[in-house]
Amino acid sequence: MSESLKNLAASTGVDAGTIEKVLGGVLSFLKTRVNPETYETIEAKIPEAQRIVSGFTEAEAEGSDGGLLGKVSDLAGKLLGGESGGATDLLGKLIKLGVPIGSITAILPKLFQFLSAHLPADVLKQIAAALPAIPGVDPAALLAAPDDTVDFPAPAVELPNAGD
Repeated sequence: MSESLKNLAASTGVDAGTIEKVLGGVLSFLKTRVNPETYETIEAKIPEAQRIVSGFTEAEAEGSDGGLLGKVSDLAGKLLGGESGGATDLLGKLIKLGVPIGSITAILPKLFQFLSAHLPADVLKQIAAALPAIPGVDPAALLAAPDDTVDFPAPAVELPNAGD
């Protein structure tokens, strides 16, 4: 696990496995909601994105039970005040994988700040537009807000030498 993902886990007080499930769920969700070029940028800039999404997809496939998923989605819909669609789908998948709803809502604000530390502004705007409304979480505000209290190191980037 990358240092920035370890920092994310530490800042939320949630174990690393849960962080990976939530990040995998969000990235998997975004893969179907943003254009392919935007997703390629996300995948390239977020540490271990491919591995995390693959792990999420495998876990989701192993636990696929249409009846159970329907019940979990219904529960997520009730928690969201009867709303359906993106938020219900995303939360339902995460709950089905064993992530408590309280952990999800606690992790998401820090997760959005983590994404902000790694992604360019134009990609963040597309993510904010693609994410569903989740009560108590404002992705647009969180993706735009710098976080002064948590250190998520930016990925190392080699800059070309001016003399080359």
